[in-house]
Amino acid sequence: MNDTILEVRGLSRYFDRGLTPAVDHVSLTLERGKIYALVGPSGCGKTTLLHCIGNLENRDGGSIRYAGKAPEDIRSWPKFRREFLGFVFQFHYLIPTLTLQENVESALQWSGTVPVHEKRARSAALLETVGLQHKKDMFAENVSGGERQRAAIARAFANAPDLVLADEPTGNVDSKTGAMILDYMKEYVRNENKTILIATHDPDVEAIADEIIPMKDGRIRSVSERS
Repeated sequence: MNDTILEVRGLSRYFDRGLTPAVDHVSLTLERGKIYALVGPSGCGKTTLLHCIGNLENRDGGSIRYAGKAPEDIRSWPKFRREFLGFVFQFHYLIPTLTLQENVESALQWSGTVPVHEKRARSAALLETVGLQHKKDMFAENVSGGERQRAAIARAFANAPDLVLADEPTGNVDSKTGAMILDYMKEYVRNENKTILIATHDPDVEAIADEIIPMKDGRIRSVSERS
């Protein structure tokens, strides 16, 4: 079985009518069962790279293959995102008029294979993982920003995606909750043979990563693998 979950070759994304390279001919390969930390200064292109990989933003050059599949071979992107990709954004994008549990369950809304009782059980368990079991019935608009971010992290894992793209997942939480989130990510990758790519400034994220991917001025500088 091929262990490659993502292959990016020469990916570029330009702004200002092509004058500013946000992502400049980036190539990388991610394998199953690993956590990757994408590190670098603010504005170096980390978020744009994640958005291009997730097909949330157009790329201006290069190619992407997801477990050997090219984007043009994917018949339904909404279905593919639900089943293959999970996203943790810098901003939570929760639905404010839904409870935290309903927000997590929303990721499972179109999954015809998961019974209703299992959706509720899975979402409740994920909220417990991020320390929100006591607030699962509160509306998203009535909890703090850090709590909304934690709920968004729970939502990202609801469908057990093969590849999770996480943009500063510990940036808006305290150290205790951050450690809880990172412990969950490590167990998820190890037990499920999944992959997580995390854009981060957090040294605790770097500490748990199997590989560090340094980025500067839109380019990948080198890749450092931990023994």
